[in-house]
Amino acid sequence: MNPEWFGDSYDIVKRYFVGLLKDNGYRVVVDPMFTGNYRDIEDSFYHLIGASKFDRNNISGKKIALFLDPDTGIGKRRTSKHVTMVDIIEALKQYDLVFSFDQSFSWNKIANVQINEKFKTLSDKGLFGFYYDSHARFLFAGKYRKDMESVISAILNSGLPRRRLISNF
Repeated sequence: MNPEWFGDSYDIVKRYFVGLLKDNGYRVVVDPMFTGNYRDIEDSFYHLIGASKFDRNNISGKKIALFLDPDTGIGKRRTSKHVTMVDIIEALKQYDLVFSFDQSFSWNKIANVQINEKFKTLSDKGLFGFYYDSHARFLFAGKYRKDMESVISAILNSGLPRRRLISNF
């Protein structure tokens, strides 16, 4: 999360998803993956997003969702601006659901092809996922199909159209 973009429309979408998950029984923690000078906005960021600060030592309790917020998204290599599918899969060992901001799409490849590549990585591990597909893309990943179906149902019940969701199940 680059502080230069703090408060943009993507942050409003992030808040929406955090609130939706909280309303559906999840405790949501965020790893903002801050870049740049973030100290002046750190507390405001957590407040706006509505999620607790990521704390590796505090992952017990009810269902917990981890929100990863890299500057760019899900890449092939981990960088200061990217997480990887391996990072997401590893996080699912500790969290019930992991979701990530993802604007890491190559212009010279069709987006659905890239989405399906990421889904294949999950499917190969027996995991489930879906994308919110809009100007701000988000990948949601989980261990159990039932949990993913429940989150999709909550999203649809909020009024978002089905055409905005792409799943691997």
